[in-house]
Amino acid sequence: MAGLLLEIGYFGVFTFIFSSMLAMGMSISLRDLTSPLHNPRLVVLSLLANFVIVPVFAFILLSIFPVSGELAAGLILVSIAAGAPSTPKVAELTGGNIAYAVSLTLLMTLVTIVLMPLLVPYILDGVGMDPTIIAYHLVFFMLLPILAGMLLRDRMPDTAGRVLPAIDFISNATIGVIFLAFGVLFFAHIKELFGNILGMEVVVIALLFVVGTLLIGYAMGGPDRNNRWVLAFGTGFRNVTAALVVITAGYRDLENDVFLMVLAVTLFSVIIVSAIVGFMLKKQLHVGKRLQARGS
Repeated sequence: MAGLLLEIGYFGVFTFIFSSMLAMGMSISLRDLTSPLHNPRLVVLSLLANFVIVPVFAFILLSIFPVSGELAAGLILVSIAAGAPSTPKVAELTGGNIAYAVSLTLLMTLVTIVLMPLLVPYILDGVGMDPTIIAYHLVFFMLLPILAGMLLRDRMPDTAGRVLPAIDFISNATIGVIFLAFGVLFFAHIKELFGNILGMEVVVIALLFVVGTLLIGYAMGGPDRNNRWVLAFGTGFRNVTAALVVITAGYRDLENDVFLMVLAVTLFSVIIVSAIVGFMLKKQLHVGKRLQARGS
């Protein structure tokens, strides 16, 4: 049973990686590539927030709550993985700056692809990861699907428009498959997390990390409130896709504490961001009803 769940989980991981990157490519245009350059200050703040302040914050948490090497490596890994594909969708739901969200996601993803091969061998010390292998996996599973999606949108926009909803559905469905398969496999580990003091520290670290990264993004987003929320979601939602690529490239299986920490951070980010989005949607609906009542 465990072997079957592991195979399902692996299939879900690679399907999610490919489909989410392909969907991102089909959601952006060549114009989106240059749009961040119109606001260089915001670009610099976004880069600082995601690749300097968030990793520093992760190290601060680990200095306060010392954990095992693999759990610490998992937190540092997600701290340098920016550009979550879900950021533009969240921006759309909350009325944020969608153009900025798309360009931010693409920029952060490209920087992540460049930085990870250089940093991961030091983060996952002892695994013996070759930077060229990491770069190959990131390019093959992330960059090429993005470029393929952009090419399809540019050359056959009607086809891309018809295919995109199906790709989005596959991407969203495989997230559920990943959580289900590996959630069952790690159930014993999760019980251990809540059953001892050290385990509770892991839960606290993951929770504080998600809340802290959201606040970091919001504080660094500049004077425009919409941009602040986009950057908040962009920092709070780490690029689990890139983290999964690295973990699957470096480990023979995903039953390890590195993946467990990534899973914990992802779980808390989904819960907290979903709660924030729900609150914002409820507030927008309330405001809309008030305006409609005044108009009538």
